[in-house]
Amino acid sequence: MHDSTGAGMGGILPKLIGRKRYNEDGVGGMFFVTSKGLFHLDKENNTPQPYRLRTIAMGEPVAVYRDDQGRIWVGTTNGVMRLVPRSNSVPYAEIVVGRMKSPVTVLLGGKQGELWIGTRHDGLWRVGFDGLSSWTSRQGLPDDNIRSLLVDEEGNLWVGMLTGGLSRWRKAAFAPFGEPEGFPSTYAAGVFSDSRGDLWFGTWGKGLFRMHDGRLIPSSPPPMPISTPIRAITEDKIGRIWVGTWFDGIYRYDDGGRFKHYLLGTESPGNAVSALLADRHAGLWVGTYNGLFYFSKGEPSESDRSLFLEAKLITCILEDEDGSVLVGTNAGLFRIRQNAVTQIADLPHPHILSLARDKDGYVWVGTKAGGLAVLHQGHVTVIPEASGLPKAYVNTAIEDKDGHMWLGTSRGVVRVLLNDLHTLADGRQLRLPFVLFGRDDGMRSSECGSPSMPASTITRDGTLWFVTTKGFAHTTDVAEQVDQTPPKAELVGWTLSDDIKPEHVMTGAVVDLGAEQSELTFFFNATDLANPSRIEFRYRLVGYDADWTVTSARWARYRRISPGKYSFEVQARNSGEAWETVIASVPVKQQGHFYQTWYFYTAMLLAAIALGAQFFRQRVQLVKGQIGIVIEERNRIARECHDTLMAGFAAISWQLEATAKLFRDSNSGETAAAKSCELARSMVSHCQAEARRIIWDLRDSDEITTILSQALSRTLAAGHPSDSIAVSFRVEGDEVPLAPAYVHHLVCIGQEAVSNAVRHAAPSHIAVCLRYDVDSLNLIIRDDGCGFRGASKVGHFGIPVMEERARKVGGVLRMQSFHDEGTEVSVSVSFNAMRSVTREQPQVVPWIGI
Repeated sequence: MHDSTGAGMGGILPKLIGRKRYNEDGVGGMFFVTSKGLFHLDKENNTPQPYRLRTIAMGEPVAVYRDDQGRIWVGTTNGVMRLVPRSNSVPYAEIVVGRMKSPVTVLLGGKQGELWIGTRHDGLWRVGFDGLSSWTSRQGLPDDNIRSLLVDEEGNLWVGMLTGGLSRWRKAAFAPFGEPEGFPSTYAAGVFSDSRGDLWFGTWGKGLFRMHDGRLIPSSPPPMPISTPIRAITEDKIGRIWVGTWFDGIYRYDDGGRFKHYLLGTESPGNAVSALLADRHAGLWVGTYNGLFYFSKGEPSESDRSLFLEAKLITCILEDEDGSVLVGTNAGLFRIRQNAVTQIADLPHPHILSLARDKDGYVWVGTKAGGLAVLHQGHVTVIPEASGLPKAYVNTAIEDKDGHMWLGTSRGVVRVLLNDLHTLADGRQLRLPFVLFGRDDGMRSSECGSPSMPASTITRDGTLWFVTTKGFAHTTDVAEQVDQTPPKAELVGWTLSDDIKPEHVMTGAVVDLGAEQSELTFFFNATDLANPSRIEFRYRLVGYDADWTVTSARWARYRRISPGKYSFEVQARNSGEAWETVIASVPVKQQGHFYQTWYFYTAMLLAAIALGAQFFRQRVQLVKGQIGIVIEERNRIARECHDTLMAGFAAISWQLEATAKLFRDSNSGETAAAKSCELARSMVSHCQAEARRIIWDLRDSDEITTILSQALSRTLAAGHPSDSIAVSFRVEGDEVPLAPAYVHHLVCIGQEAVSNAVRHAAPSHIAVCLRYDVDSLNLIIRDDGCGFRGASKVGHFGIPVMEERARKVGGVLRMQSFHDEGTEVSVSVSFNAMRSVTREQPQVVPWIGI
């Protein structure tokens, strides 16, 4: 069909002109606009047929469009018409929608069923439920020549012009109301909605205005100079409007246009009426720069006047739900109940900017500290900065009909759910989701509030009005429908330098950095064409950053990343909302230089181990050499002692033995000389035993041990006692390894005790017991010999040596002997005492006993 249709159209429709010059007709056919006019191709005929417009005055067709509702629109050189299908011989009825002074260039349907029309020299037009409207360069359009139109997913209209570039059009959440809209003043002071549905506008220098039935009416009373600034507006119980001025007193406006002027007697350029309140008891409160006046009868008079808070600047007045009056001043917040004044403490700053009470009785307080505080049930709670609420001056606050609180701040209008504010004030919530409106939302200025009161009001239909530094602003029907769907962050790409040119941006599944690449810049974004400035991002390089970094920029830069594997993560949100959106991430791998790789570190570790092992080997060889020298010297000394001293002792012993035999043979054994000879022989015998033991000690260094039982067993086995003497050895308890020096001293004590028993006690059995307790060890040598015999010299020379060795190991030597019942020698050593001795007397060469 496409081939035959194209062939059939070749001669009739040589060229489709412009953009979007064709559209379906809704019944299977199609309309075309070409250089030769409008054509219709129905579903039963493969040949397009010219469609002649019967409304000749509309000119030639230049565009055709079918919207989402099935309506067919035709743009001509003189306007726009609509084709309505019929069932009779005339297939379509022609309805003229609008006439333009210039040919139509483009047609496009909007999100709310409207039709947007671009023209060649007559600007932008709109066909909606409210009729036909247009915008040209006289209303601020950059160019009257419209070339293209586009409606995006957010409902924004993008307008491409011949010389005016690209503009974005949308119905914003706020609409300004100032001089361009016909209001005669840019300097807004206060705005108030009365019980009749009228709006009152106070200005600085242009007087008072009232909007009644959509008409703006100048309403300044004749006595009041037009240049007088309006400072306060309120309404009493019977519907009278009260207007406070700077230095011209108070005016009362009655129904029917009657005014009455009151002077307080304090009027001056330095004193103004700063706030007004008509309470539920028909009383009138008048705040000034120098105090607060109260007129109980509802009308200023000298006879009915009470003065409170003298010399204080009154900034705002609010009647609480219990009938008391809250008064904000430059020196704190005060409550007046039955003429008693009490100050409210714990506020973040004494200068009060605004007061507002919601339907649940919470009083919201704006101060010069910024942010918001709440007064509820007599307690003040400051909304913390961690809640996310902007740290800005809250100059006014007002509750709408849909459960929201609107805060007019120095940074814009904040909309927040009242229930969220309550839960945050009660400590049951940490974060505060909100929407911040500003210049991108239709306001000429984001700074709300003025010294005048009230700075905001709500009309009967729910429209909110705010005072800004550039006129008034009010909400539109889309303010409550602002999409709070959080934006989704996406990673656009990255560059390997600090160059942020788009042509250098790279993408991929992983970021692979070479060792020489030290710069890395990530680019990310989130789509919000309506208000991109309210988007915040947070990012981190997992494994590198300790925490998230929050920014409004759309890029992140890193320098000199250490070699390793990381992951770059980025998340987006609308300012003030929680971080709940999906995190976009990409893995990052930073290559290292050869000296930064794991195998380089492994090689260095192995080299260090090899060097350490070689050093240890050399040290061991050196120590072995030193020990060999010491052992060789000990052996030399032992040989010399054996060959000289022992030979001399033996010769002396033989001579003394021969002398003793002579005394015995001559029956002179009891003489003094014989006894002296016997004593000398005993001394020589003892010296021989000691010399043998010393020689044994010097040569017994081949096997060093820390196990005392092994050393004792070896020593007892090498002693070779007489066959008539039985020696037994047992170990009790869990044995504990000891330092070789301690083993040496304890073995020598045991060896000496056994030797003494063998030589002098004539025992038949010697029992050696080594017992290990929890905190000590005990070495016990017990024999069944004859014991000590009075002042016998036997064993006299070995006891001091054993006592000295016991002291060296931190122990105590005990001896018990009974005549003909044997002797017991015991050594008790505490492990704590042993460690103490070790700390006080470190052993240089412990295994050789020095």
